[in-house]
Amino acid sequence: AGITGIFAGGTEFTPQWNRFANEELLDGVYMTPTYGNTLMGLAASPPSGAAEGYKITYYAPQPRAVLQVVDPDNADQVVDYGDTGRVMLTTLTKEFFVPRFLERDEGEREYPCDLYPWDGVSGVRPFSDLSSSTTVGVY
Repeated sequence: AGITGIFAGGTEFTPQWNRFANEELLDGVYMTPTYGNTLMGLAASPPSGAAEGYKITYYAPQPRAVLQVVDPDNADQVVDYGDTGRVMLTTLTKEFFVPRFLERDEGEREYPCDLYPWDGVSGVRPFSDLSSSTTVGVY
């Protein structure tokens, strides 16, 4: 028995940490990094291993929430796939509709995948213009 799965969140994760967690720390345990907040819920990352370079790509829990990676100087412009931009969140619930909320994060826009047929975001980290005043970690 024991632990069979872990949803990990609350801080930024790197491919190096993902490799360590999967190969050395949690052998045989399903682990997925998550990214999110109270507005969005949890954006999950599909499993990734050595073949994917342990890359972590987060996909929002659509249709509840939509993540876009936008030009930091023009939030109307979604960046190209692979390019860096600021993360923008839109929540689509009737109880709490929040359009185009600019998160305090940046990352790279990623292609949809088989499991999640909508855009993802990787390399999530504090938005560079705010990084000196952003608290990072589990809090």
